[in-house]
Amino acid sequence: MNLNGYNKLIQKDRVTGFEKFAFGMGEISTNIVFTISTSLLTMFYTDVAHVSAAIIGMIIAISQVFNGVSDIAAGFIVDRTRSKYGRARVWMLRMSVPYAIAAVLLMTVPQHVGQFAQAIYVFITYNLMLTVVYTMFQLPFATTMTYMTRDQTERAKINIVRMSMSPIGNILVTYFFTRILSAMPGGLESQQNWIVLTAIYASLAAAAMLFCFACVRERVQVKDEYGEEKVPLRKAIPALFQNKYFIMLFLFFVSFAMYQTFSGTMASYYCRQIIRDANIIGNVNAACYGITIFATLALGKVMHLTTKRNWCIIGAAFIIAGSLIVKLAPMSVAVVTVGGLLRGIGMTPILGLIFTMIADAIEYGQWKTGLRTAGAIQSAVTSGQKFGQGIGSALIGFIMSASGYTGDVVELGSAAANTISNLYIYGIAVLGVVMIAMLLFYKLDKEYPQIMKELLAREAQNA
Repeated sequence: MNLNGYNKLIQKDRVTGFEKFAFGMGEISTNIVFTISTSLLTMFYTDVAHVSAAIIGMIIAISQVFNGVSDIAAGFIVDRTRSKYGRARVWMLRMSVPYAIAAVLLMTVPQHVGQFAQAIYVFITYNLMLTVVYTMFQLPFATTMTYMTRDQTERAKINIVRMSMSPIGNILVTYFFTRILSAMPGGLESQQNWIVLTAIYASLAAAAMLFCFACVRERVQVKDEYGEEKVPLRKAIPALFQNKYFIMLFLFFVSFAMYQTFSGTMASYYCRQIIRDANIIGNVNAACYGITIFATLALGKVMHLTTKRNWCIIGAAFIIAGSLIVKLAPMSVAVVTVGGLLRGIGMTPILGLIFTMIADAIEYGQWKTGLRTAGAIQSAVTSGQKFGQGIGSALIGFIMSASGYTGDVVELGSAAANTISNLYIYGIAVLGVVMIAMLLFYKLDKEYPQIMKELLAREAQNA
């Protein structure tokens, strides 16, 4: 089969605009609890539930190791799933209600039971939510895109719509969550308020994912050497490590997730403790994520000007600039907001293109090994996100604890205040440099056309 024949074949894989919108609703759903977990949960644990920052850092670090492993296990489960709703999509239906319940349990940390009992409860509920439920909720959702179409252009369009809608979930949390809490009786310090508001957000998130499940479809029929049969684990696992681009993207996801954790968590502390206004968190994050809605749509018009890798490098450079600019006027709300705006522009090409790069790596893996293990590759790469979150949260917890931070209001100029400032400014900038270093080794954009030509010819011969 030549490329013209292939192009005719994939016409049936065209995805409607409504279906792309529905898939974007799934992204909003996954982002709601993810944002609560990365931007607000640590502050809730230390300032509302009064759990030691060092204990939280240790729990999150240990949990994220489990979380990364569970991602890989979930990927193999998805690859071996067979149902009338497909391989990946069915898990949206199965996990929506557990997702909402587990999110609420994060906030029900018992009081007056001692630090050890609190730590056990946090460990159990944190892992139930993020290691088990969220993994089997988010990963199949992300993998679904690889089964919606094999057309690279259609995938790019799906992901552009998805990522243009992605900030909505973040903004719904970062801009409105603390403001709503402040307006409720008892304010930010009331644990009951956190429980009630999280329940509302989680219910909306579950409903959004059920809408996504009802509207999207899996179209791709697997055409590797196993066809629709289940790939044996003894074959699938070695295939992962023969895929060099999977390894590169895994490492990139580690550094990017550390950036997201530092940016989200330290913005909360910086606004509350340095600027002295917790509501400014919403302004900074609205600037950071709000701009990505428009920038992602603009990216769809210009992404052909250079490779996906180069766009991501440009994005990391903007992240560095957005961090360092805060040093010019650390107490200025306007400057801190502009920093968030620049970081949002920087995140746009990364979020807009990274999942398409993963799909490219899946095709590379099939070309390299003869096996199409979409779920395993998706999960193994995104497990890097979990490891990065764990490492980032642990570093924040340990460094903050070492600085003497206790959750109380800090004095400006103190060790704790300087630590918050340095992590927010220099810590994020360093992670931007690391991301650029990871991308320098990525060459798949140039290799992809020839790889696909050989892969399609092989599939046509097998057929």
